[in-house]
Amino acid sequence: MKKRVLTILTILTLVSLGACAKNKQNSPKGSEETAMSSKQNKATDETSNDNEQAKSIFTAVLGEDAKENETVDHSTRLVLKEVEAIEDPEKIIGMMKNDGVILNVSKDQFADGITSNELKKGDKIQFTLVGLPAMTMSIPPQVAGNAVIKVEKM
Repeated sequence: MKKRVLTILTILTLVSLGACAKNKQNSPKGSEETAMSSKQNKATDETSNDNEQAKSIFTAVLGEDAKENETVDHSTRLVLKEVEAIEDPEKIIGMMKNDGVILNVSKDQFADGITSNELKKGDKIQFTLVGLPAMTMSIPPQVAGNAVIKVEKM
């Protein structure tokens, strides 16, 4: 009895493995990978188009002088308070309203040739972000430089 059960299980296992192996040999792997990468590229293009269309614009007051970060890219740290929304399609003002926000921006994101040395505590600025920027969960939240489109002094 045991021999029969073992024999039947072995045969079923071999048939299953054979069917799986044959299925792999017949699949057009190259076209499947191409189709998947095309779908990924299309999704990325749609996402970047959405981000280009949806922009959030805010005004704020500098809570302290602009300071250069000691990172490799030497970005500038802007500590902002009294943040007000001008355009906010994603309704993210709630995250910045109470505690402010910290922006980490590069030199090329400053409009009109502004330098970090010109931005002092109490200055009012306007900043534009991509539709839904990546932010840290810290207090105050921090926005990465790649989410900032431009910073202007008012």
